[in-house]
Amino acid sequence: MTSGEAYVEAVEAIYACGTGEGNLSDALMATSRLLGARGATLEVIDKSGGGLIWFCAAGLPALGRSKYSRQFAALNPRIPPILRQRAGDVSWDYKLMDEETMRRDAFYSEFLPSMGLRYFISAVLDQTPDRIAVVSVQRSRRKGHVTRREIALMHRLCPHLQRAYRMRTLLALDAPPREAVFEDALDLIADGIALLRRDGRIIYANEVLRRLAERSTGFRIGGETIEFLNPDLRDRLASALSAVDRVRDPAAAFLATDFAVPREDGLPPYTVSLRPLPRAGDRASHPDAAAMLLVHDPLERSLAAGKMLQELYGLTNAEAQLVQALSTGMTAVAYAQSRGVSITTVYTHLRRTREKTGWKSVAELTRRFHELNVALRATEAAAIHPSPRKQDANASMRACNGSRTRSSTLA
Repeated sequence: MTSGEAYVEAVEAIYACGTGEGNLSDALMATSRLLGARGATLEVIDKSGGGLIWFCAAGLPALGRSKYSRQFAALNPRIPPILRQRAGDVSWDYKLMDEETMRRDAFYSEFLPSMGLRYFISAVLDQTPDRIAVVSVQRSRRKGHVTRREIALMHRLCPHLQRAYRMRTLLALDAPPREAVFEDALDLIADGIALLRRDGRIIYANEVLRRLAERSTGFRIGGETIEFLNPDLRDRLASALSAVDRVRDPAAAFLATDFAVPREDGLPPYTVSLRPLPRAGDRASHPDAAAMLLVHDPLERSLAAGKMLQELYGLTNAEAQLVQALSTGMTAVAYAQSRGVSITTVYTHLRRTREKTGWKSVAELTRRFHELNVALRATEAAAIHPSPRKQDANASMRACNGSRTRSSTLA
């Protein structure tokens, strides 16, 4: 497996874990393999009491945890500096201490050798006044210290790990009130979404919708309503809201509620949809919400997929933009003309893209780009509509956790 393939495998396993489609241990092992390590842990630590709120390990000896808790928890020199770090910070041994300090330390000289371990690299996923979440990857003495390349890889992985951790927390652990969970999940979606009362007033609008409204010339958010500047579109929205009152079966076909909002410069239009929500008796969140308004920007998801391409394959911004354009059916010549660059420049970007991704043709490039779009939509949908298996994630997490220990582990 190439390093690029190992990185893609790790990112896919991380997001599958975040949505509940994959196991946390699989994500930890994929991360461990990418960084040349024996295993990895995820710990959520209660900063006030020093106990574990959540723990999972993969690839490490089971004996290590109990022995650590009994003898070495208070001696772990990695913990104090990591507790002071911010979310997104990455640490490794030489960042915290030198080899001579490790040699004199009981944690390094006794506990870690008993499990065939020596070095580590970690990333802080979340940091609040009362808790910290850390992913740590554990390496053997033979593998040695992490390299600059592996440190860079952990920096690249960290945003993916953070998002997956946030999504998994929303779906399973220490959930905030149901209403807040629902709103947080809506903010993870790439489409603009608003919950509306029967009179059309907005109860909640996610961040994407507010951002789209700020830059759109076709609609805006004014006070508690969404306002379309075209009179015909205003009538379409009013008719759709009127139809909400007539719908008794939430699964019934909902007619004449999808319409397009044109944009300038020949760009693809926004797509607007209105859908009824179940009756208040079926919902604990926002019982006065009668409908959900969705505004889809076809360019928004392409941007998200483009950013993912840059993360997965190290593409430049120009190379990612070329992939997006070609995936819409635009030719290389047309793209060069639209950008005001030479066709030679476009072919150079295309050649470098093929070298970095291993994709041999424009057809394969287009197919893989659309697969990323589908994966992004599946991830978002899982945040809103968790399957019964995801909703029972606490049980699977308890199985992974084993018995709780009142101290943090390897940090």
